[in-house]
Amino acid sequence: MHDDAEIYDTEVIGFRDDIPFWESVVDEVRPKRVLELGCGTGRLLLPVARRVLSHHPDGRVVGLDISEPMLARARAIASEDAALSGKVDIVAGDMATFDLGGTFDLIVVGFNSLAYVMGLDRQMACLERIRSHLSAGGRFGFDLLVPQVAWLAISEKVAPHRLEVDHANPTPEIRRFLRWVTERYDPVRQVEDDLYTYEIHMANGEVGRRTSDLAWSMIFPQQLELLLRATGFRVVQRYGDYARTPFGRGSKQYVWLAEAATP
Repeated sequence: MHDDAEIYDTEVIGFRDDIPFWESVVDEVRPKRVLELGCGTGRLLLPVARRVLSHHPDGRVVGLDISEPMLARARAIASEDAALSGKVDIVAGDMATFDLGGTFDLIVVGFNSLAYVMGLDRQMACLERIRSHLSAGGRFGFDLLVPQVAWLAISEKVAPHRLEVDHANPTPEIRRFLRWVTERYDPVRQVEDDLYTYEIHMANGEVGRRTSDLAWSMIFPQQLELLLRATGFRVVQRYGDYARTPFGRGSKQYVWLAEAATP
């Protein structure tokens, strides 16, 4: 799924709910050096970069992703903006093993990307890498879906199949873009294995169909707290959505900010 940049951009076209939140974090923290992990095609990276550079014209913004097709698209989009020329580095790397040889004032893992780091060892390695790249006084921010227990109980037993995306005329070339998902939850691994089925109706009358797999970790609140504490973080702000509603029982998202814990 995340190696098809064109399909990915068509899926998320028009989604901007998170961008104002992360721009407001930049306004508050005023970071000069920013890193986004799992930057994909730059949907979030580039608006954040513009905000950083509005405060610090000599700032540095780095986007890291493991998918070369995604990175190629991000570089192409960034190259079209003269204001970003030479100010944004888009690099290949694994979130669990990266080493960029420097520190950052703000590190962001947006749009549920932490869920794609599979297994306890890699999750801890990822957080340790983030901690080692965080400057003194810096912030680590992420958003992540909160597991919905009632739905997981259903997908553990019956693997529901549902229409999840239906875009009419998302691009001039596409008349209708549909995505169904079949969800299977493994409670031992705490992983949801999804099968995506796409149906793409082109403006020229052709219809394309394809399938793709995606596995993502279900990380529960106390587990998340333990992971952060074990890797040297202290959570300083807990929101349940991009509107900064306090995190609580009914929250569907973790939108949290953390800092390095004092030894």
